[in-house]
Amino acid sequence: MVAKQRTNSRRGTAIILAAGASIRFGSDKRVTPFANTTLLQHTVGLYSSVFRKVLLVLREQASINVDSLPKNVETVLASEARYGLSHSLRAGVKQAFEEPWIVIGLMDMPFVTVQTLQNLATRMDSTNASVIRPRFKNQYGNPVGFKQECYYRLGELTGDQGARTLFNTSEFRVDVLEVEDRGILIDVDTPEQLKESVNLAP
Repeated sequence: MVAKQRTNSRRGTAIILAAGASIRFGSDKRVTPFANTTLLQHTVGLYSSVFRKVLLVLREQASINVDSLPKNVETVLASEARYGLSHSLRAGVKQAFEEPWIVIGLMDMPFVTVQTLQNLATRMDSTNASVIRPRFKNQYGNPVGFKQECYYRLGELTGDQGARTLFNTSEFRVDVLEVEDRGILIDVDTPEQLKESVNLAP
């Protein structure tokens, strides 16, 4: 009965961008050991415990055991990911185009807390704003929530453009979600950063 209630409490759709080449990391960071599993499995587990559907955007699946992913996770292949972040983002948004709202997160930000994800999902369900950005001690971070009216503009991004361009326009109302979560600021680009970040996270 408890498991059923947890499943029913999930809502919304999250997109996890995991199609990077891990050049600075020196190896495929998705499969690097982290928290008794892998970095990818850990981050996916966080999101899948909160959101009804999780779209995992990959460059390719050769090194990913898709069968080991939670049932509510779908993989999306970004065949042009090598041309920049925007191509990964666009691939995920295209797959979620019918959803009323999405939350876009990064695979290499494993320290975001479940509480932050839950608070973000709750805000997305109730807000009239088009974009919700989390903020910790006056610093904005990820993941970020977007309503359906943003999808067309997200689909127009090019190169290494992220969604930041939508934050500084009068076209969309952007609201803030204040969080007590340093994890929204910590991303992992190198093995050294990963080791250091374990001590910085809550």
